[in-house]
Amino acid sequence: MSVSKWFAVAAIKRPLSLQSVTRLLTCLLVVVFAWIAGRLVWSLVEPSPAVARWQPLTVSVNTSQQQLPVNELLSLNLFGRYQANATPVTTKPVKQDAPQTQLRLTLVGVVASSTPSRALAVVTNNGKQNTYGINEVIDNTRATLIAVYNDRVIIRNNGRDETLMLEGLKFTKPSATAVASQQQGTQSNNAAELAKIKQEILSEPQTLFSYIRLSQVKKDGQIEGYRVNPGKNRLLFDQVGLKANDLAVSINGNSLTDPAIMAKLWGELSSATDFTLTVERDGQLHDIHIELQ
Repeated sequence: MSVSKWFAVAAIKRPLSLQSVTRLLTCLLVVVFAWIAGRLVWSLVEPSPAVARWQPLTVSVNTSQQQLPVNELLSLNLFGRYQANATPVTTKPVKQDAPQTQLRLTLVGVVASSTPSRALAVVTNNGKQNTYGINEVIDNTRATLIAVYNDRVIIRNNGRDETLMLEGLKFTKPSATAVASQQQGTQSNNAAELAKIKQEILSEPQTLFSYIRLSQVKKDGQIEGYRVNPGKNRLLFDQVGLKANDLAVSINGNSLTDPAIMAKLWGELSSATDFTLTVERDGQLHDIHIELQ
């Protein structure tokens, strides 16, 4: 019998005791803990590797290629070309007795109002129905809705005003009495709205400049006056006789060319119920009297 076989037989006959197994595991754990302790000590003793300090990369920029072609951009006139003596745009009045349209449109319903932004028309075209407001183009046509009345609407088709009657009504030209009645109703509504605007300005004087906008005009560093234009609602602007781009030069005889005068005038206007605005128009001076009562 060989030696290895003898030991194997002996091990079978004499199994390891619990004490021997415990001693063996203890030795194994001691070795493992000794290795871990050695690694920890070495990590503290071993010098840390030197890390190179970060430096930003130097990028060369050719400034000659980054310059914007300002002169070329200005020559494009992206926002239009300023014209000092441009002819003001005039709005073509609505022809209330316009002939009947030949377009195959059906006027299904209307919402007439003295306030153009609230007027609506329901129109059917090629089986498709849609609602339109003033100055909106009717689908699949070149016609624009420009006026809404109780029994008809007026559309502008290629520059020509045409009437589209409400479905079920025959075309008739409006009588002079009906036209006058509509104009009278509009004037009555405008008067009520104007009174409301004036009351708002009396309660809060600063709201005046939301209806009449002023923008300072300078020449050679000196104030020449204030350019006048309508604000959110031009009813007051038109009613007092102002024109777009009028140049306001004085209020109540006080020149507006002096910057210090504006603070003084603001104190006076906050409690005033009327004032006179002098404007320059086409080289002529005009006195505009504005009453808030």
